[in-house]
Amino acid sequence: MAGRHSTNKQSRNAGMRRRRAVIVGGAVGAFAAAAAMATGSAVTAAPAKADFEDLLLDPIIQPLLTSMTDALAGFDPTAATDLTSYTDSLLSSLNSIDLALPSAAEPAAASTASPASDPSSYDIPITVMEGTEPTVQATVDGAPTTLLVDTGSSGLVIPETDLGSNSLTQLESLISLGVPSSFGESGYSGGVQYFYLEYNDVPTDYGNGALDTTGPVDVEIYSYNPSDPLSFLTNNAFQQFDADNDVTGVLGIGDNTAGPTESPFQADGYDGVLVDIPQSELIVEPTAPPGGDTVSGAPISSLYETVTTNGSTTGSTVSNDVDSGGVYGTIPSSLDSSLAPGSTITVYSSQGGTELYQYTVGSAGEEPVSTSGTSIDSGVEPFLVEPIYIDYANDTMTFYPGP
Repeated sequence: MAGRHSTNKQSRNAGMRRRRAVIVGGAVGAFAAAAAMATGSAVTAAPAKADFEDLLLDPIIQPLLTSMTDALAGFDPTAATDLTSYTDSLLSSLNSIDLALPSAAEPAAASTASPASDPSSYDIPITVMEGTEPTVQATVDGAPTTLLVDTGSSGLVIPETDLGSNSLTQLESLISLGVPSSFGESGYSGGVQYFYLEYNDVPTDYGNGALDTTGPVDVEIYSYNPSDPLSFLTNNAFQQFDADNDVTGVLGIGDNTAGPTESPFQADGYDGVLVDIPQSELIVEPTAPPGGDTVSGAPISSLYETVTTNGSTTGSTVSNDVDSGGVYGTIPSSLDSSLAPGSTITVYSSQGGTELYQYTVGSAGEEPVSTSGTSIDSGVEPFLVEPIYIDYANDTMTFYPGP
């Protein structure tokens, strides 16, 4: 999944519904959850009581409402006007509500010591679902989740619905995480835009004890599909995206991506990670294994791509987002005309340079999508054929082609 980011980030699918009732139902739960947000990142002590509007709601919800109102105005100016009027009334009524916040001196969840000083490797089992979705199992603050391993984004993102079975337990769990360090808006290409709260020092276990980290974790509190105004009502675009990919969250482990925040491995001080799908392992380790071919950029690098069909080869220099979460990826329209089932796609470090990876195009529906320009998404294919190491310290990738 490639990313756009507005503290803003990106990936694939969604669906949904509309109008001013968007602020009611599930959205109210999101707004109430946002009440756990404080206005500053450096907090010495949280207030025992917080004024909903002045301290908490306005700094978060007003930007959210502005974004939604602008989007609605493109479809129905009347709906945008109604939304503004309704939310002004809602904020006024919520101002009378007080919410107890946990003290910064008494965090709800004790943080575990960072193992970043340990130079050894940590092997996390990785499984490919539906042929294109690399996943790992994890627990975030005790809640089990299946995460899409995504080198095309940076940041561990889970929906608030992962935190409990209903809106009340979700809110309680969100508050127990303590005071968020920041908040922002992000998205995944293909129809998911979301608002999130960022929490640090959240105990996260990968692979049933293979590796523990302490954050950051981004909790999605409201999501919609920008191309579908009806989705403002349902507030489940992120959850629908996850369901379409058989996951419940996204583990963004890229380096120089658009966010939303930072790879939890990089944040904990690890220098790199090896995505080794052929051996069913995601290995967090300090240095790249010996051998291999290294290029600048992690995951976006200037490479050279060719398509060979019936003995005829065409090629083009591309800006390649080497993206494990990108399904079958994309291809420049200049090469698409020669693409067919059985074609061979080969990617080199440069024109005339070292071969990095190669694969055979599958049947219709299993090929990269044509795109204008020269910026492409590799999709998961290179990861299926060989290990690839992402070096956070040097912003490089190392490919390990097979014999």
